[in-house]
Amino acid sequence: MNKTLIRLLFVFLAMALLGQTNKTSVAVYPIKAVGGVDKSLAQTLASLMTNELGKSSKLIVIDESMLEEVMKRQAMNISDLCDSTVCQVKIGELVQAQKMVVAELSKLGSRYILTFKVIDIRTSAMEFSGREDCTCAEDQLDQLVAMAAIKLRQHFGETGLMSQTEMSVPPGEEKSGGGQETRPPNTKGGPMVFVPAGEFWMGCNEKVDKECSDDEKPYHKVFLDAFYIDKYEVTQGEYSECVKAGKRKGGCQDNTKYDGFTGERQPVVGVDWNQAKSYCEWAGKRLPTEAEWEKAARGTDGRKYPWGNQFDGTKLNFCDKNCEPSWAEKRVNDGYAKTAPVGSYPAGASPYGALDMAGNVWEWAADWYGANYYSSSPNKNPTGSSSGADRVLRGGCWFLNARSALASDRRGSVPANENATGGFRCSGD
Repeated sequence: MNKTLIRLLFVFLAMALLGQTNKTSVAVYPIKAVGGVDKSLAQTLASLMTNELGKSSKLIVIDESMLEEVMKRQAMNISDLCDSTVCQVKIGELVQAQKMVVAELSKLGSRYILTFKVIDIRTSAMEFSGREDCTCAEDQLDQLVAMAAIKLRQHFGETGLMSQTEMSVPPGEEKSGGGQETRPPNTKGGPMVFVPAGEFWMGCNEKVDKECSDDEKPYHKVFLDAFYIDKYEVTQGEYSECVKAGKRKGGCQDNTKYDGFTGERQPVVGVDWNQAKSYCEWAGKRLPTEAEWEKAARGTDGRKYPWGNQFDGTKLNFCDKNCEPSWAEKRVNDGYAKTAPVGSYPAGASPYGALDMAGNVWEWAADWYGANYYSSSPNKNPTGSSSGADRVLRGGCWFLNARSALASDRRGSVPANENATGGFRCSGD
């Protein structure tokens, strides 16, 4: 019995099981490479897509070797793909698929764009389409495919996926609490994590939180292009390197005036908005927009805190039993009276792997603060009010209570403000 016949028998066996399991049979058409993308890269990503969809409990994914065999019999070649729906449907029929996933990978400058669609084999109609893109290296494209696969699996009725996927962004080894750190070219300072392009929920959801502040409303969807953000708050040690370099007049000023807040791994404090901006520029980065900061903190599912919807005082540094003010939460011990070394609470990681997005120190954002900005902000890449007296602060700090640790919480402060509760982190494209 030849190999082709054996493969076909496996397909027909899978189809017989399909009727018993109510699963959908799906084939992944070879990804088309355009815009200077290497064809072998596209072929590798098609295999990754097949593997990602194969993780679904709702799907039976046709082995890619079956598609290759059928395409050979139809005198087709992966390097010379048939782009017509008629052709793709024909291949789907021959491998007994109910749906065909068709994708295209293109490159514009340093940005990769993956578009994808689902074709119903019976009707030849396109029933779903989507897109993922990133400004990233080739070795990060596996996560672009993973994000596309999540959207496809959701289309086929699978639930509870986004939070799991976010935990594996950006690319690299999967681990609980966030993605693999990376160091984009021509940057200094600490490692960063990747946040893929797409929509997320911004602001306070009154259906979940009954104490929404007016400046956090309305709860709305925002689309952001892909970006990187520092995994940790900028440390004393990292900031001191900028001070030593002395390359930026008026920037990276010495800020060792706060006794009890020093240490190489402690977050830098006492830095005003302009000093924070100068450091980020020196490091080949920039301050994050307020929207970027919030997406990096909460992901796309609208969660209240970086780790989920339930407050947990062991996952951040806030005003606990070690804190003096009357609002201190005396039932919790987070281990620190003031700032904690960055990364001290790995269980509090955001969906993308950013740490200390709740508590420890306030973090400057690039935007001007506007109390009513959300009522008129654009739904794509918002950058804040055009002018104002205050700059945005995010994330809460070691001196305040749980309310300030909400991912939606926003405050404003004069740019010249520098104190022992304020720090920052950088972002980049």
